[in-house]
Amino acid sequence: MDTFTPTAALRQQMEAIEASLHQLTDLLGQLALQEAHVYPLPPVPQGEEHDPIEQIEVGYLNGEAALAATLAAYRDHSARPGCSTKATHRLPSWLRFPAAAAPLLQPLIDQINQHKLDFKALVQQAGGRDEKFDLVHTALPGVITLQVYRKLTLLAGELQSLGFTWADKQTINRLSREQVLEMLERSRRYIPALSNNEEWSKMVDQEVYDIRRLPANAELRIRRPVKTHPMINLLWLERTPRKQQIKASLPLLLCSDTPPAVTHLGNYPPKSRQARRDRKIGGEPIIERLHLYLYQG
Repeated sequence: MDTFTPTAALRQQMEAIEASLHQLTDLLGQLALQEAHVYPLPPVPQGEEHDPIEQIEVGYLNGEAALAATLAAYRDHSARPGCSTKATHRLPSWLRFPAAAAPLLQPLIDQINQHKLDFKALVQQAGGRDEKFDLVHTALPGVITLQVYRKLTLLAGELQSLGFTWADKQTINRLSREQVLEMLERSRRYIPALSNNEEWSKMVDQEVYDIRRLPANAELRIRRPVKTHPMINLLWLERTPRKQQIKASLPLLLCSDTPPAVTHLGNYPPKSRQARRDRKIGGEPIIERLHLYLYQG
């Protein structure tokens, strides 16, 4: 590939991914499908990717329709008309094949995932964010890189249970006043594309002033919301550790002769969900762009 331009190399790598996925389509079509469960999610319209998620209606497919949706999801790397390119497409689902299928599938799954890693490496070599964007969208217009990067998951063994759930927690980092001030001083060097030096400097000055007004022993928290997404909780019969959790962005392939107990993916939010209140981290953020709050312990 060294003789190729970066654009040609990336195109060839995508062709390798697609060729391997075509092989997977043929192989899965030849295997005895034991069961298949797919939970289609509604698309995210363009311009709504940052809106708070209050409700998600989940669909359901099984059997051959589920297999067809799975194969389409594996090859789904491009933006859809009217849908946001900032919100990747997810298809939570799982399919079970006989245990004897594992040695047939594993080498091909490994090959596909290696092709995906090689694709990512070519993109990373392009340089900065703008250079990466230009490379991908010159070589492969409309392709969403995160969807290409996603690896396929194949599991083999006896599961006791397999349960889908929704993850929507927040990441919380504890900081002192001095740590925040250091963070703000570092941020002076990184001026966003839509700001000029003077505007950015004035904004950071105001943020520094607001933090210095706080008591020296003030405890601060960065409370950053995590985008709601589906997960799978696994409980193995005879494996250490028994518990495992994986993302449900792409269909999971399971090779096992024993059907596990299943908790299907329901609508979001679950009916059993209780409203959560964090009384110690609340109020208006001190610095909104950092999701920075005062800890009221």
